[in-house]
Amino acid sequence: MKRSFTSFFSLYFFTVVSVMLSITEFSFSQTNPLVISGKEKQKKGNHNEAIVDFTNAIKKNDAEVQQYLKKFDDFSKLTDFEKAEKELKAPTIDSSYAIPYYLRGVSYSVTGKNSDAMDDLNTAIKIYSKLGAAFYERGKLKYSTGKKDEGCIDLGMASSLGDSLAKEMFDLNFCWNEAVIANKEAISKLKFNEFQSALDEIQKSLKLCPDSASYLATRGRCYLGLGKKDLAMADFDKSVSISKNNYMAYFGRGEAFYTLGKFQEAFDDLSKSIQMNESFPDAYLYRAYSCEGMSKNESALYDYKQVMRLKPRDPIAFLKSGILKNEMGDKKGACADFNKAASLGNTEAIDYAAQCK
Repeated sequence: MKRSFTSFFSLYFFTVVSVMLSITEFSFSQTNPLVISGKEKQKKGNHNEAIVDFTNAIKKNDAEVQQYLKKFDDFSKLTDFEKAEKELKAPTIDSSYAIPYYLRGVSYSVTGKNSDAMDDLNTAIKIYSKLGAAFYERGKLKYSTGKKDEGCIDLGMASSLGDSLAKEMFDLNFCWNEAVIANKEAISKLKFNEFQSALDEIQKSLKLCPDSASYLATRGRCYLGLGKKDLAMADFDKSVSISKNNYMAYFGRGEAFYTLGKFQEAFDDLSKSIQMNESFPDAYLYRAYSCEGMSKNESALYDYKQVMRLKPRDPIAFLKSGILKNEMGDKKGACADFNKAASLGNTEAIDYAAQCK
Protein backbone atom coordinates (compact mmCIF):
# COMPACT_ATOMS: atom_id res chain seq x y z
CA MET A 1 0.00 0.00 0.00
CA LYS A 2 1.37 3.43 -0.93
CA ARG A 3 2.38 5.58 2.01
CA SER A 4 2.03 9.35 1.80
CA PHE A 5 4.88 11.82 1.69
CA THR A 6 3.66 13.28 4.99
CA SER A 7 3.90 9.99 6.87
CA PHE A 8 7.34 9.33 5.41
CA PHE A 9 8.49 12.81 6.37
CA SER A 10 7.28 12.38 9.94
CA LEU A 11 8.94 8.99 10.27
CA TYR A 12 12.33 10.03 8.99
CA PHE A 13 12.65 13.70 9.77
CA PHE A 14 14.89 13.69 12.83
CA THR A 15 17.09 10.90 11.54
CA VAL A 16 17.38 12.57 8.15
CA VAL A 17 19.04 15.68 9.56
CA SER A 18 21.62 13.78 11.56
CA VAL A 19 22.37 11.38 8.70
CA MET A 20 22.74 14.20 6.19
CA LEU A 21 25.07 16.08 8.51
CA SER A 22 27.27 13.05 8.93
CA ILE A 23 27.36 12.62 5.15
CA THR A 24 28.53 16.20 4.77
CA GLU A 25 31.06 15.78 7.53
CA PHE A 26 32.62 12.79 5.80
CA SER A 27 32.44 14.45 2.39
CA PHE A 28 34.45 17.55 3.31
CA SER A 29 37.25 18.60 5.60
CA GLN A 30 35.26 21.39 7.22
CA THR A 31 36.96 23.17 10.15
CA ASN A 32 35.05 26.47 10.18
CA PRO A 33 34.16 26.98 13.88
CA LEU A 34 30.92 28.76 12.97
CA VAL A 35 29.79 25.79 10.90
CA ILE A 36 30.77 23.37 13.67
CA SER A 37 28.87 25.47 16.22
CA GLY A 38 25.84 25.73 13.95
CA LYS A 39 25.76 21.99 13.41
CA GLU A 40 25.80 21.32 17.13
CA LYS A 41 22.89 23.72 17.65
CA GLN A 42 21.06 22.20 14.72
CA LYS A 43 21.38 18.72 16.16
CA LYS A 44 19.86 19.94 19.40
CA GLY A 45 16.93 21.48 17.53
CA ASN A 46 18.05 25.08 18.08
CA HIS A 47 17.55 26.01 14.44
CA ASN A 48 17.18 29.76 14.79
CA GLU A 49 20.49 29.95 16.63
CA ALA A 50 22.04 27.62 14.05
CA ILE A 51 20.86 29.91 11.26
CA VAL A 52 22.75 32.81 12.86
CA ASP A 53 26.00 30.79 12.90
CA PHE A 54 25.58 29.56 9.32
CA THR A 55 24.81 33.11 8.16
CA ASN A 56 28.00 34.42 9.76
CA ALA A 57 29.96 31.58 8.14
CA ILE A 58 28.47 32.49 4.76
CA LYS A 59 29.46 36.14 5.15
CA LYS A 60 33.14 35.20 5.29
CA ASN A 61 33.14 34.09 1.64
CA ASP A 62 30.12 36.01 0.40
CA ALA A 63 31.93 38.26 -2.10
CA GLU A 64 33.68 35.31 -3.76
CA VAL A 65 30.50 33.26 -3.85
CA GLN A 66 28.46 36.09 -5.38
CA GLN A 67 31.04 36.55 -8.15
CA TYR A 68 30.97 32.83 -8.82
CA LEU A 69 27.15 32.70 -8.92
CA LYS A 70 27.11 35.53 -11.50
CA LYS A 71 29.56 33.61 -13.69
CA PHE A 72 27.60 30.38 -13.13
CA ASP A 73 24.30 31.95 -14.20
CA ASP A 74 25.88 33.55 -17.28
CA PHE A 75 27.48 30.24 -18.27
CA SER A 76 24.20 28.35 -17.77
CA LYS A 77 22.43 30.63 -20.25
CA LEU A 78 24.76 29.59 -23.09
CA THR A 79 23.87 26.78 -25.47
CA ASP A 80 26.14 23.74 -25.81
CA PHE A 81 27.14 25.05 -29.25
CA GLU A 82 28.17 28.43 -27.83
CA LYS A 83 30.19 26.77 -25.08
CA ALA A 84 31.99 24.56 -27.58
CA GLU A 85 32.53 27.36 -30.12
CA LYS A 86 34.10 29.65 -27.51
CA GLU A 87 35.86 26.74 -25.77
CA LEU A 88 34.34 27.83 -22.47
CA LYS A 89 34.59 25.81 -19.27
CA ALA A 90 32.22 25.97 -16.33
CA PRO A 91 33.36 28.30 -13.53
CA THR A 92 34.69 26.65 -10.39
CA ILE A 93 34.86 27.48 -6.70
CA ASP A 94 35.84 25.75 -3.46
CA SER A 95 33.10 23.13 -3.06
CA SER A 96 33.21 23.38 0.75
CA TYR A 97 31.54 26.79 0.45
CA ALA A 98 28.32 24.85 -0.26
CA ILE A 99 28.15 23.46 3.29
CA PRO A 100 26.82 26.45 5.25
CA TYR A 101 24.23 27.15 2.54
CA TYR A 102 23.08 23.55 2.64
CA LEU A 103 22.94 23.45 6.43
CA ARG A 104 21.16 26.79 6.68
CA GLY A 105 18.70 25.56 4.06
CA VAL A 106 17.90 22.56 6.26
CA SER A 107 17.23 24.78 9.26
CA TYR A 108 15.15 27.21 7.20
CA SER A 109 13.07 24.27 5.98
CA VAL A 110 12.52 22.97 9.51
CA THR A 111 11.36 26.40 10.71
CA GLY A 112 8.93 26.73 7.81
CA LYS A 113 10.88 29.34 5.83
CA ASN A 114 10.51 27.44 2.59
CA SER A 115 11.48 30.25 0.21
CA ASP A 116 14.72 30.94 2.08
CA ALA A 117 15.40 27.21 2.28
CA MET A 118 14.95 26.83 -1.47
CA ASP A 119 17.32 29.74 -2.17
CA ASP A 120 20.03 28.23 0.02
CA LEU A 121 19.67 24.73 -1.37
CA ASN A 122 19.79 26.08 -4.92
CA THR A 123 22.99 27.94 -4.07
CA ALA A 124 24.55 24.88 -2.45
CA ILE A 125 23.85 22.82 -5.57
CA LYS A 126 25.27 25.50 -7.87
CA ILE A 127 28.46 25.53 -5.83
CA TYR A 128 28.75 21.75 -5.61
CA SER A 129 26.61 19.80 -8.06
CA LYS A 130 27.45 16.43 -6.48
CA LEU A 131 26.09 17.24 -3.05
CA GLY A 132 23.44 14.52 -2.91
CA ALA A 133 22.18 15.67 0.49
CA ALA A 134 21.23 19.06 -0.96
CA PHE A 135 19.32 17.44 -3.83
CA TYR A 136 17.57 15.23 -1.28
CA GLU A 137 16.51 18.15 0.91
CA ARG A 138 15.41 20.21 -2.10
CA GLY A 139 13.48 17.23 -3.45
CA LYS A 140 11.65 16.82 -0.13
CA LEU A 141 10.87 20.52 -0.05
CA LYS A 142 9.53 20.58 -3.60
CA TYR A 143 7.47 17.46 -3.01
CA SER A 144 5.97 18.82 0.20
CA THR A 145 4.94 22.03 -1.57
CA GLY A 146 3.07 20.18 -4.32
CA LYS A 147 5.78 20.08 -6.99
CA LYS A 148 5.84 16.31 -7.28
CA ASP A 149 7.58 16.03 -10.67
CA GLU A 150 10.36 18.43 -9.72
CA GLY A 151 10.70 16.77 -6.34
CA CYS A 152 11.03 13.36 -7.94
CA ILE A 153 13.74 14.65 -10.27
CA ASP A 154 15.79 15.89 -7.31
CA LEU A 155 15.23 12.66 -5.41
CA GLY A 156 16.36 10.73 -8.47
CA MET A 157 19.50 12.83 -8.72
CA ALA A 158 20.25 12.38 -5.02
CA SER A 159 19.73 8.65 -5.37
CA SER A 160 22.15 8.49 -8.32
CA LEU A 161 24.70 10.28 -6.13
CA GLY A 162 24.43 7.51 -3.57
CA ASP A 163 21.85 8.85 -1.15
CA SER A 164 20.02 5.80 0.19
CA LEU A 165 17.22 7.76 1.88
CA ALA A 166 16.54 9.56 -1.38
CA LYS A 167 16.22 6.23 -3.16
CA GLU A 168 13.79 4.99 -0.52
CA MET A 169 11.65 8.11 -0.80
CA PHE A 170 11.86 7.97 -4.60
CA ASP A 171 10.47 4.43 -4.56
CA LEU A 172 7.98 5.09 -1.78
CA ASN A 173 6.35 7.94 -3.69
CA PHE A 174 6.27 6.03 -6.99
CA CYS A 175 8.49 8.53 -8.81
CA TRP A 176 9.72 5.71 -11.03
CA ASN A 177 6.19 5.39 -12.46
CA GLU A 178 6.50 8.85 -14.04
CA ALA A 179 9.75 7.74 -15.68
CA VAL A 180 8.15 4.56 -17.04
CA ILE A 181 5.26 6.48 -18.57
CA ALA A 182 7.59 8.99 -20.28
CA ASN A 183 9.75 6.16 -21.65
CA LYS A 184 6.69 4.44 -23.13
CA GLU A 185 5.71 7.72 -24.78
CA ALA A 186 9.20 8.09 -26.21
CA ILE A 187 9.22 4.57 -27.65
CA SER A 188 5.79 5.16 -29.18
CA LYS A 189 7.00 8.32 -30.89
CA LEU A 190 10.14 6.56 -32.15
CA LYS A 191 7.93 4.12 -34.06
CA PHE A 192 6.66 7.08 -36.10
CA ASN A 193 10.13 8.65 -36.46
CA GLU A 194 9.10 11.58 -34.26
CA PHE A 195 12.64 11.82 -32.91
CA GLN A 196 12.56 15.26 -31.31
CA SER A 197 9.27 14.58 -29.53
CA ALA A 198 10.63 11.23 -28.39
CA LEU A 199 13.76 12.94 -27.08
CA ASP A 200 11.68 15.41 -25.11
CA GLU A 201 9.85 12.53 -23.44
CA ILE A 202 12.88 10.40 -22.62
CA GLN A 203 14.66 13.38 -21.10
CA LYS A 204 11.90 13.38 -18.49
CA SER A 205 12.67 9.75 -17.68
CA LEU A 206 16.39 10.40 -17.39
CA LYS A 207 15.89 13.35 -15.08
CA LEU A 208 14.14 10.94 -12.75
CA CYS A 209 16.44 7.96 -13.36
CA PRO A 210 19.73 9.29 -14.76
CA ASP A 211 21.51 5.92 -14.54
CA SER A 212 18.86 3.79 -16.24
CA ALA A 213 20.46 1.68 -18.97
CA SER A 214 17.10 1.28 -20.72
CA TYR A 215 16.36 4.99 -20.78
CA LEU A 216 19.88 5.79 -22.02
CA ALA A 217 19.38 3.30 -24.84
CA THR A 218 16.09 4.96 -25.76
CA ARG A 219 17.71 8.41 -25.79
CA GLY A 220 20.52 7.04 -27.91
CA ARG A 221 18.00 5.97 -30.52
CA CYS A 222 16.49 9.47 -30.45
CA TYR A 223 19.89 11.05 -30.99
CA LEU A 224 20.64 8.61 -33.80
CA GLY A 225 17.40 9.50 -35.54
CA LEU A 226 18.28 13.18 -35.24
CA GLY A 227 21.70 12.54 -36.80
CA LYS A 228 23.59 13.25 -33.55
CA LYS A 229 25.72 10.15 -33.80
CA ASP A 230 28.36 11.14 -31.24
CA LEU A 231 25.71 11.71 -28.58
CA ALA A 232 23.99 8.48 -29.56
CA MET A 233 27.19 6.45 -29.25
CA ALA A 234 27.93 8.02 -25.85
CA ASP A 235 24.50 6.96 -24.57
CA PHE A 236 24.79 3.44 -25.98
CA ASP A 237 28.28 3.01 -24.52
CA LYS A 238 27.10 4.18 -21.10
CA SER A 239 24.03 1.96 -21.28
CA VAL A 240 26.15 -1.09 -22.05
CA SER A 241 28.58 -0.23 -19.25
CA ILE A 242 25.67 -0.09 -16.77
CA SER A 243 23.93 -3.24 -17.99
CA LYS A 244 25.66 -5.90 -20.07
CA ASN A 245 22.29 -7.57 -20.70
CA ASN A 246 20.50 -4.65 -22.34
CA TYR A 247 19.71 -5.90 -25.83
CA MET A 248 18.32 -2.53 -26.91
CA ALA A 249 21.63 -0.83 -26.11
CA TYR A 250 23.54 -3.32 -28.25
CA PHE A 251 20.97 -2.97 -31.01
CA GLY A 252 21.16 0.82 -30.94
CA ARG A 253 24.94 0.85 -30.98
CA GLY A 254 24.94 -1.75 -33.75
CA GLU A 255 22.61 0.42 -35.81
CA ALA A 256 24.87 3.42 -35.14
CA PHE A 257 27.94 1.47 -36.23
CA TYR A 258 26.11 0.48 -39.41
CA THR A 259 25.29 4.10 -40.27
CA LEU A 260 28.98 4.91 -39.76
CA GLY A 261 30.00 2.16 -42.20
CA LYS A 262 31.61 0.07 -39.44
CA PHE A 263 30.00 -3.16 -40.54
CA GLN A 264 31.99 -5.65 -38.45
CA GLU A 265 31.41 -3.66 -35.24
CA ALA A 266 27.73 -3.42 -36.19
CA PHE A 267 27.58 -7.18 -36.80
CA ASP A 268 29.15 -7.92 -33.42
CA ASP A 269 26.76 -5.71 -31.44
CA LEU A 270 23.70 -6.84 -33.34
CA SER A 271 24.67 -10.47 -32.78
CA LYS A 272 24.84 -9.79 -29.03
CA SER A 273 21.41 -8.21 -29.19
CA ILE A 274 20.04 -11.28 -30.97
CA GLN A 275 21.64 -13.63 -28.44
CA MET A 276 19.73 -11.80 -25.70
CA ASN A 277 16.47 -11.61 -27.63
CA GLU A 278 16.12 -14.07 -30.50
CA SER A 279 12.68 -12.68 -31.36
CA PHE A 280 13.86 -9.15 -32.16
CA PRO A 281 13.35 -8.66 -35.93
CA ASP A 282 15.01 -5.25 -36.20
CA ALA A 283 18.31 -6.67 -34.96
CA TYR A 284 18.19 -9.35 -37.67
CA LEU A 285 17.35 -6.71 -40.27
CA TYR A 286 20.29 -4.46 -39.46
CA ARG A 287 22.59 -7.43 -39.12
CA ALA A 288 21.53 -8.41 -42.63
CA TYR A 289 22.40 -4.91 -43.82
CA SER A 290 25.78 -5.19 -42.12
CA CYS A 291 26.40 -8.58 -43.72
CA GLU A 292 25.68 -7.07 -47.12
CA GLY A 293 28.16 -4.31 -46.31
CA MET A 294 30.81 -6.99 -45.79
CA SER A 295 29.65 -8.95 -48.89
CA LYS A 296 28.46 -11.85 -46.73
CA ASN A 297 25.41 -12.37 -48.88
CA GLU A 298 24.35 -15.82 -47.70
CA SER A 299 24.43 -14.62 -44.09
CA ALA A 300 22.38 -11.60 -45.09
CA LEU A 301 19.77 -13.83 -46.75
CA TYR A 302 19.58 -15.94 -43.60
CA ASP A 303 18.86 -12.87 -41.50
CA TYR A 304 16.26 -11.60 -43.97
CA LYS A 305 14.50 -14.95 -43.59
CA GLN A 306 14.42 -14.47 -39.83
CA VAL A 307 12.79 -11.07 -40.28
CA MET A 308 10.20 -12.63 -42.63
CA ARG A 309 9.47 -15.28 -40.01
CA LEU A 310 9.10 -12.79 -37.19
CA LYS A 311 7.30 -10.07 -39.18
CA PRO A 312 5.51 -11.85 -42.05
CA ARG A 313 3.35 -8.81 -42.84
CA ASP A 314 6.28 -6.40 -43.17
CA PRO A 315 7.43 -6.12 -46.81
CA ILE A 316 10.90 -4.62 -46.23
CA ALA A 317 12.75 -7.92 -45.69
CA PHE A 318 11.08 -9.46 -48.76
CA LEU A 319 12.10 -6.45 -50.83
CA LYS A 320 15.72 -6.42 -49.62
CA SER A 321 16.01 -10.17 -50.00
CA GLY A 322 14.67 -9.93 -53.54
CA ILE A 323 17.14 -7.22 -54.51
CA LEU A 324 20.04 -9.24 -53.10
CA LYS A 325 18.94 -12.47 -54.80
CA ASN A 326 18.60 -10.59 -58.07
CA GLU A 327 22.18 -9.33 -57.72
CA MET A 328 23.31 -12.89 -56.99
CA GLY A 329 21.62 -14.20 -60.15
CA ASP A 330 18.70 -15.97 -58.50
CA LYS A 331 15.98 -14.44 -60.67
CA LYS A 332 13.28 -16.92 -59.65
CA GLY A 333 13.88 -16.42 -55.94
CA ALA A 334 14.07 -12.66 -56.42
CA CYS A 335 10.74 -12.55 -58.23
CA ALA A 336 9.07 -14.61 -55.52
CA ASP A 337 10.25 -12.12 -52.92
CA PHE A 338 9.26 -9.12 -55.05
CA ASN A 339 5.79 -10.50 -55.59
CA LYS A 340 5.35 -11.11 -51.87
CA ALA A 341 6.55 -7.61 -50.98
CA ALA A 342 4.26 -6.15 -53.66
CA SER A 343 1.29 -8.06 -52.26
CA LEU A 344 2.06 -6.45 -48.91
CA GLY A 345 1.78 -3.00 -50.44
CA ASN A 346 5.42 -2.01 -51.04
CA THR A 347 5.39 0.31 -54.08
CA GLU A 348 9.07 -0.22 -54.90
CA ALA A 349 8.50 -3.97 -54.99
CA ILE A 350 5.59 -3.49 -57.38
CA ASP A 351 7.99 -2.02 -59.95
CA TYR A 352 10.44 -4.90 -59.49
CA ALA A 353 7.64 -7.47 -59.70
CA ALA A 354 6.44 -5.96 -62.97
CA GLN A 355 9.83 -6.83 -64.51
CA CYS A 356 9.35 -10.48 -63.60
CA LYS A 357 6.43 -10.96 -66.00
